[in-house]
Amino acid sequence: MTADFSSIIQRFGVGKRGSLAVVHQGTGYFACTPQAPYDGSLSAAEQTHQLLAKAEGRLAEIGSAKQGLIFCAIMLADMDDYAAMNEVWDEWVSDIAPPARACFQARLASPDMKVEMIMVAATGTV
Repeated sequence: MTADFSSIIQRFGVGKRGSLAVVHQGTGYFACTPQAPYDGSLSAAEQTHQLLAKAEGRLAEIGSAKQGLIFCAIMLADMDDYAAMNEVWDEWVSDIAPPARACFQARLASPDMKVEMIMVAATGTV
């Protein structure tokens, strides 16, 4: 059975391997990385700034904003960067009620990438 979900799932930036974002029943899902190509000479804080700027654009694209964030999973290549990443994160969420979040160390797809986030947000579409 091949079902057509196109009427209930909205996909953004569909590629061969995946979509940049997906919205279903008013909830958006996406992962976000620093600006590619990844620059390993940048600090985790600098990469976090890049990532959050991309996230704001992606949130706008799916009909949301950082105020609509529900959950964020933060993956760091090295937990020694936790404080530096948190400093940037804390500034970014200082004017909103922050989402629930988790942070953990993970081996990321590129050795030059220091941080990646998975975000879930409420959107204006149902």
